[in-house]
Amino acid sequence: MALLNTPVPYPGEIWVVVRFLASQSRPVPYDTLHTFLEPHSHDSKKLTTVHHSLSTLRSLGLAEESGDGQDWMLAGDLADLRPDGYATFQRALRSAVLGLRGHQPAETADDLRRALVWSLTRDPFSESFNWAIVDSRHQKDAPDGELVFVNPTRWPPFTAWAASLGFGAPAPHIAQRYIPDCTRAVQQVLEEHLPAGAPADALDVLRLLREHLPVLPGGGISENLGYGLPDDRTVGTALSFALMRGEHEKWLVMSSDSDAKQPIKLQDPERLSMRLCSSITRQEATNV
Repeated sequence: MALLNTPVPYPGEIWVVVRFLASQSRPVPYDTLHTFLEPHSHDSKKLTTVHHSLSTLRSLGLAEESGDGQDWMLAGDLADLRPDGYATFQRALRSAVLGLRGHQPAETADDLRRALVWSLTRDPFSESFNWAIVDSRHQKDAPDGELVFVNPTRWPPFTAWAASLGFGAPAPHIAQRYIPDCTRAVQQVLEEHLPAGAPADALDVLRLLREHLPVLPGGGISENLGYGLPDDRTVGTALSFALMRGEHEKWLVMSSDSDAKQPIKLQDPERLSMRLCSSITRQEATNV
């Protein structure tokens, strides 16, 4: 079942089921999940949010059922999840959707990956979206000429999934708008893979981010779908936004040496030309 199709629950609803499972020390009977999480529903056999959440988790390799199909437990990257481990939940979803950590990309996420790739080519510095804007003014620049969203039904679940994966956020300045703000995903990848306090070559950091977030422009999934950049040192606008937001929030320091041979090129709307950056340093941060 494709993640952007109903009745797949939104990630926030799936998190409720995941957190309940994580709070238990043993496999949980389906009827127990149903009783505690959907007490308003009297028919335990009805296909409800709990049922669809478990089915989605199973399709992503993040939950499994016992041989008789009655008991459920977390699996894969969520096997040792703590009830307060929402960041771990985000990382696990992202790995399953994008095919990271040795996983194959989930087949149910084909449309979601394509939508993420398209959205991350947009400009969060100047653009914000709702369905009417997407339908009337955008999508026509997809390399294959096909619409990314064929109807409005998939737009709300896309924005929910993108936010939960760390690739999008509500626009802070206009109500009911979405921007392709990938700061959360970038921050989590750098927190996991880039030692704090040590300057790293900016091109190496850019390659690291594209490896672990391949829906970014320049990443493998993006390139396979036909979206290209002028060269591997050019940073897409969405990633430029995330890196400069990290600098503004003081968990990143970006520097440019005058004699650097391979600086990366950031999109900065406050400059007439691209901003060059030769080294990136991650600062210690909490609650990532």
